[in-house]
Amino acid sequence: MNHLNGFWFFCYLVSTYLYFLHQPHLNKDFIIVLGSGIIGEKVPPLLASRLDKGISFYYKQMKRKEKRAKFVVTGGQGPNESIPEGEAMARYLRNAGIPSDDILIEDKAVDTDQNMRFSKEIMEKEKQDYKAIFVTNRFHLFRAGLYAKRAGLSIDGIGSKTASYFVPNAFIREFIAILFMYKRVHLLLFIPLALLAAAFLLYQ
Repeated sequence: MNHLNGFWFFCYLVSTYLYFLHQPHLNKDFIIVLGSGIIGEKVPPLLASRLDKGISFYYKQMKRKEKRAKFVVTGGQGPNESIPEGEAMARYLRNAGIPSDDILIEDKAVDTDQNMRFSKEIMEKEKQDYKAIFVTNRFHLFRAGLYAKRAGLSIDGIGSKTASYFVPNAFIREFIAILFMYKRVHLLLFIPLALLAAAFLLYQ
């Protein structure tokens, strides 16, 4: 079973790497930035890296295509947070020079699934036929993309850098989270293999 788990983890790493290599087109109407927790009212480095990546894409698209996108900053208020993550993220963007008219706040979501679903509702109210992109950290790209698909969003994702010391644990947590996302499928695969292994041991 250890070999099987190692195989699934290898597939996950390859899929994440290929997802990261994809370069989205500069034609977006919306840039969704996923929240990741704040300290009081302060945006910590992990979340700041996502916002900075979104800001970079915003200006790059304006420079090359002369098209402005609107940010959708998404995140509710956690138990140790003074304000919703969405509001703290909006303040960060405004301080970075992003016009308030280009910032839409989603302040109810408590997980990635809700980030995607609630952001979709906001975008559809603004524009029916739209193109969007989401921003998160590189280790979270693949799973966030799965949730986007579940929400009915056909969108690309771009990943921000993460401190190297944080990466190994982050990837392992993401892998476990994906296993739980598709636990029924993995159980269906696991049970026959477990029965075969038990039968093999019985007849040794």
